[in-house]
Amino acid sequence: MSLPVTRTSIAERSNRLARLVADQLAKRQNLDGTFTQHSFYAPAFAAALWAQLDPALYAQQIEAALCALEAEQQTPRYHREFIEYGLRQIPGLSDKRLNAILRTAPTQSPDVANWQVLGMINRHLSLKKGGGKNRKLINWLHWAFIRLRYWRTPLFWDRPTCFSGQYHAFCAALLTDSPEAAHRIIADKATALIAKLSGNHGYANLLGRGAGQSFGAVCALYALSKHGFHTQADAVLFRLENAFLTTGTLPLNLFSTADLPDDPGPANPKTPGWYSYNRHDDYLAFAGYWLLKIATNPTTPRPQPTTPKLKAAPIAIFSTPAYQAQMCLGGKHSFDLTPCPVVLSGSGNIATLLFAPTGGEEDAPSLYGPASIPLPATSDGKDFAQIRKATRCQNTVHVDFTLAGISGNRTITFEDTQITITDQIATKCDLLRLLVHHEAYLTQTTKQQLHAPDLGITFKADQDLAIEGANHFTTAGLARRVIAPHTDHVTLRICWGTDDD
Repeated sequence: MSLPVTRTSIAERSNRLARLVADQLAKRQNLDGTFTQHSFYAPAFAAALWAQLDPALYAQQIEAALCALEAEQQTPRYHREFIEYGLRQIPGLSDKRLNAILRTAPTQSPDVANWQVLGMINRHLSLKKGGGKNRKLINWLHWAFIRLRYWRTPLFWDRPTCFSGQYHAFCAALLTDSPEAAHRIIADKATALIAKLSGNHGYANLLGRGAGQSFGAVCALYALSKHGFHTQADAVLFRLENAFLTTGTLPLNLFSTADLPDDPGPANPKTPGWYSYNRHDDYLAFAGYWLLKIATNPTTPRPQPTTPKLKAAPIAIFSTPAYQAQMCLGGKHSFDLTPCPVVLSGSGNIATLLFAPTGGEEDAPSLYGPASIPLPATSDGKDFAQIRKATRCQNTVHVDFTLAGISGNRTITFEDTQITITDQIATKCDLLRLLVHHEAYLTQTTKQQLHAPDLGITFKADQDLAIEGANHFTTAGLARRVIAPHTDHVTLRICWGTDDD
């Protein structure tokens, strides 16, 4: 099966992708039901996909996956919530078999919104088969806890005070699928934010943990399609289809065109957008499951819903015909905050990354250490700036940082065809250190001016600029670094189109 050239409905296109994923999973499955690379929950979601798509055709694969789950050793990293959710989506799976697989494995229940919502949904699904008043009360209290701790209209925190477009979308998808009216009301508001983040370019998860990953894209697609945001859903689906056409699979990260190698990790530069717990087969099976849900639960187009205003939100989105820029203004770690805006140049299907998402998980070593964050650093490369806080006032974002004990600040102003970035600090150091995506071809025309001819963008500064080679990392892969070397102040204007100033 191949993808057609002509567009059909979102449901038909999702079905086609789901079938391609199902066949690919069947080929990647080992005889014992496990998958090529170690996975956490791939057998459960693959079995759910196969069982809903064609249980007779995939009977052997489904049984092998269930046997693999029964034989799996339940370590402290056992993804109980994800596995249980996948199993509960398999039509006809008996409680006896489900309990034999889960056994006495405890829930993880980390202080993370998507895990908490998933646990609540699992409990709700179990109540369908009978449950006392105590369990219903527990679920009600759990929902109240989730609302209080993670919900800040119109967004879900990833962790308290930290935002992730990916895990916000997963929460929205789970609640959209809930039979509880209270859940769906919240999901509708959360999906309006996804629509604003996606715009017409189709990248729904550019901010926070999991930036650019297929996991968040399929969740966003499901929520958008169910809540009537068909323009944005069409754009997200285009990105998924394009990734499949480019790579022959749904890659872990939609910005990475290479297959995930057998030895992913910080020592391997071919793993952009990868964190220690990411598994290709997990994400592939997860994506196939949600794509099939979109295909089997189509919604009729309706008037375009309104999107929320974000003046007081901890994220900032600036959209013009020339570009869209997004920033996270709060968080606890470098991968939560956005010291340089994520910028897509242009619009629609041809929108191109200029500044890619940066930073990554730091619970385990990754490609994204302090040196990779686009903030100033000492010229000897020994010290790197750390954000203290970021605030927004209308179309301007102020970022306060410290470098080797010295305070500095960055001001970013967004206008229709221009972004202006000013760095200043009371010491000579390397300022800016902005990471330009490797696909944005960049040349130096004068000491203080750069040009991206394919995008029609000019960089103009009041200090000398330098371009460092494409050996730096973003979650979208390699990038070239733009710096203003050994200075205490620089103003850089990034201009779209002609500019005679």
